[in-house]
Amino acid sequence: MKKMVDVGIVMPVYKQVPAYLEAAIQSVLSQTLTTFRMVIVIDGAPEMEPFVREYVRGDERVKIVSYPKNKGVGTALNTGFDVLKDDPKLRYWTWVSSDNTYHPQFLEVLRRALHNGPDQLGLVYSSFHSIDNDGNRILNDKSLMLQRQYQSQPKEELMNGSIVGVSFMYKAQYAKMIDGYKMEPVEDYEYWLRLSELCDIRFIPVELMNYRVDSTLSVSSTLKSILQHRKWRYAFHLARHQARIRRKIEPEVSILCPLQVADAQAIERIENLYEQVYSNYHFFVIDLSLDQQVTRAVSQVSHPTTIIRWLPKRTQIKAIKETLPYVKTPMVMVLGRDHFVNTLDLQVLTRQLNRMGRNYMSGYYTPDHRDVGYRTSEAPVRPGYTEELFWTDAFRSLIESGTLGQE
Repeated sequence: MKKMVDVGIVMPVYKQVPAYLEAAIQSVLSQTLTTFRMVIVIDGAPEMEPFVREYVRGDERVKIVSYPKNKGVGTALNTGFDVLKDDPKLRYWTWVSSDNTYHPQFLEVLRRALHNGPDQLGLVYSSFHSIDNDGNRILNDKSLMLQRQYQSQPKEELMNGSIVGVSFMYKAQYAKMIDGYKMEPVEDYEYWLRLSELCDIRFIPVELMNYRVDSTLSVSSTLKSILQHRKWRYAFHLARHQARIRRKIEPEVSILCPLQVADAQAIERIENLYEQVYSNYHFFVIDLSLDQQVTRAVSQVSHPTTIIRWLPKRTQIKAIKETLPYVKTPMVMVLGRDHFVNTLDLQVLTRQLNRMGRNYMSGYYTPDHRDVGYRTSEAPVRPGYTEELFWTDAFRSLIESGTLGQE
C-alpha cells in the first residue's frame, strides 16, 4: 500500500557553493521518511539551475521553480509554499537551507512529533549541530547543552529571541491562517512570532541537522558590516514591537537619554542599549543641543521605539522633568555613559525589580557587577542615578524633591 504524502518542503536557492548545495539536496532526498514533496526555488540565480538539476537527478518528488531576478528569501519561500498549499494532503511543512545538511531522520522525527501531538501543537523544532565550512562541529558538549537549555525555554521567551533555531516543522493548517514570510532579514523569526500566536510550540532535545555557520554565501555572512547589522537589528526589534502591539502588551520601561552632543561615544552607548535582549521599552532621546546635532546623529541609528525630543537650553535635570509627563510606563531609567556589561543586564534588572515589588524604589548593579542592589529610601545609596531602574512614581518624586540632583 502506497504511503500518503503529507510533508511538503521548500528549499530557496540563491548563489551557493556547489558542494554545499549538493550536500544539502542529497541529505533531504536521502531521508528515512521517503514520501514528501519538495519545491526548490531558484531565486534570481539562473547559473545555479544546472547544478540543482544535476543534484536532483530527476527525482520525481522535486519540482524546480526559477525566476531571473533575485527577490529575497521571503519571496522565494512564499513562492515555494504557494505551490504546496493547493495540495490538501500536505499537512506538515518545513523549509531547508541550501548550505546546511539534514540528518536522515530529520523529517521523520519532526513529523512524528506533530502527528502524535495535540491539535493545538502547531510547531516543533529541534536542537542542531553547528559546523564550519569544512564540516567540523563547532560546539563542545557543554556548549551544546547550553544551546539545548536556551531552546527549551517557555514559548513566551520567543519574544526575546529566536529559540526555534534552524531545525523545525509546522502544520500547514496554521501556516495558511497567516500571511507568508516577510520582514527580511528576520523573516523566519517574525514568522514564528505570528505563527505562535495561533498554536503551541514544542522543543525536541535532539540534534537533527548541521547548521553551517556563516558559510561563504549565506545570508548571515552578509550581515557583518555595521550598516547591515543595524538593518538586521532594526528588523529584529520591529518584529517584536509589532508582536507586542498585536498581543496588546504594553511597554514596561521608559529609558531617558539626555544628550548635549551625540559623539561617537554616545552613539556607541545607544547601540549598546539596542543590543540588549530585553526590548519592551520606549527610548526617549532628549536633544539638548542648540542646532539639533543630537537629533541628526541619533536618526542615523534607527530603532522602532525611539522618540527624540528637542529641548535646547535645558539642564539635564530640567529636561528630564519636562519629559517625565510623557512617561507612561511603570519603570524608568536614565541612560548614562556606562555600557551594559552583558546583553541580559536590562532583562535581569527588570525581572528583579518586578520580583522585589514596591517595597524598593529601584534596582542597580553593584560596582563589581556581581549582584543587584536596591534603593530602599530617599537617601542616596550610590553616586548618581543613571543605569538605575526606578519605579516611575518613585523616580518622579525623587526628581521633584531634588534628591537625585540639583539644577
